[in-house]
Amino acid sequence: MTRSLGVVVPEVPSPEVPGPEGESLVDSLTPESLVAMTDKFTPPPAAANPFAEQLTAHGIPERHHQLFAEHGVGPLAVKLGIVFTEFGTERLTATMPVEGNQQVYGILHGGASVALAETLGSFAAAAHAGPGRHAVGVDISATHHRPGVAGLVTGVCTPLHLGRKVATHEIVITNDAGKRLCTARITNLLLDD
Repeated sequence: MTRSLGVVVPEVPSPEVPGPEGESLVDSLTPESLVAMTDKFTPPPAAANPFAEQLTAHGIPERHHQLFAEHGVGPLAVKLGIVFTEFGTERLTATMPVEGNQQVYGILHGGASVALAETLGSFAAAAHAGPGRHAVGVDISATHHRPGVAGLVTGVCTPLHLGRKVATHEIVITNDAGKRLCTARITNLLLDD
């Protein structure tokens, strides 16, 4: 008998219930069988983001990973070497190397500048739209002011209009010396998933 807080609790002998191969039931419990039993009562963990490592490598803060869980940063952003350095709804910045993104004359390809601008503007619009919505580019224009010849270029994206259905951003791309190479403007339609 055991006394606990003045209450007498009689000791009850543990029944030896035979298990497989003559073991007792208690002896037949294994960590695997316990896990199998608990898995029936606990909800499965949330699916891991298959692009989490890629998003982190390209500078996307973890709080925004869910927005880009379906496609990551996209294969073009990976090929161009775009890395986000600041990520907010009022200001988004990213860098891109000139090396590997040149046109035939050895200077930064204008299409690479536009791809950087569109990436920044689309990501900014998606962040503004939030979960359950996505951004679709409907207009982009760019003016190239001078060539990018070496190093990194930096794109700074700021909103011109943030509405419920439309977002418009300006993207200014500069070289390492801070000189403006390109000015772009993008408008995105914001749609429900």
